[in-house]
Amino acid sequence: MRPPQRIALTGASGLIGTALAGLLKSEGHTVQRLVRRPVVSADEVTWDPTNGTVDLAPLEGVNAIIHLAGAGVSDKRWNSKYRAT
Repeated sequence: MRPPQRIALTGASGLIGTALAGLLKSEGHTVQRLVRRPVVSADEVTWDPTNGTVDLAPLEGVNAIIHLAGAGVSDKRWNSKYRAT
């Protein structure tokens, strides 16, 4: 069995991210969630992908980054113009 890892996760509040964060925690891993809103818990780090900013200090020692953030499938109708953004 692998030793517990520190994993940074974007998209942790989405459908897949929520399930993955729960699974990783249940296996003994620490999950550091990157969020685009103000931080509300110790396991969160604010990041702004639009401006390319993130507080790196809380991410020191992270073993892996899993990037699941993106536009929600049900946020709005996906037409060709929206897909191109």
